[in-house]
Amino acid sequence: MKNILEIKKSKVSGKGVFADNNINKFQTICFLEGEVMNIKEMIKRVDDEKERGSDSLGIDDEVYLDLDELSRTFNHSCNPNAFIMGKNELVALKNIKKGEEITYDYSTTMNDNEEKIKNEGDGGELWTCKCRCGSDNCRNVIDQFKTLPKETRAFYIRNKFMPDFMLKKFKL
Repeated sequence: MKNILEIKKSKVSGKGVFADNNINKFQTICFLEGEVMNIKEMIKRVDDEKERGSDSLGIDDEVYLDLDELSRTFNHSCNPNAFIMGKNELVALKNIKKGEEITYDYSTTMNDNEEKIKNEGDGGELWTCKCRCGSDNCRNVIDQFKTLPKETRAFYIRNKFMPDFMLKKFKL
């Protein structure tokens, strides 16, 4: 799968992952990979500045992947062309042309335990980020799934365009 991907400079932020071939709608792009860790370990790594809050991917309640270099290079978009299915399978949401940047909506993986994050570490806060995706429907901030507009949440839930653990937590 990785031979269909290329890392290069992104207009969204820093580097991004781009399609090196055409990718069809609902085709598996890759599986996001990394070391599995619990919330305590994730908080410790962020507090110790071994990683940034954006380097981990929620894959279950209080369980994260410390993403490898390729996996953490996919950028966010409020109008993504991919989504995460199952636990960590990145799937094309629409046809993606060769040379197009591959993005997914980070918020669809974010349902962090705010109390634990504040109490376990050095008084940490939930990770958020100013969005620079530039899409017409840009929300200007990347934040927890529950903060998304109701229609956006409903779209992701109805179409199952989010990880299984999130689908279990959020219903229409």
